[in-house]
Amino acid sequence: MPPLPAGLSEWFAPGVYVGVVVLLFGALNKRIDDLRDDLKASEARQREEMRELRSDLKALGGKVDRLVETLAAKAP
Repeated sequence: MPPLPAGLSEWFAPGVYVGVVVLLFGALNKRIDDLRDDLKASEARQREEMRELRSDLKALGGKVDRLVETLAAKAP
């Protein structure tokens, strides 16, 4: 196999370095996108749980009000 031309060998190593950096950057960017999607899903779940907790709290507040009224009516 003949040796590489002088100009090509000078550009080969930097080209490999740039290629590796581009691949690493692409993998990192993909991971960041995955984390962003996970974060959005987590926030959506938390919003739904907060809605449920607020409705439970309102129902509990009504029960406490009725209990206090009942106890106040029975008090001498």
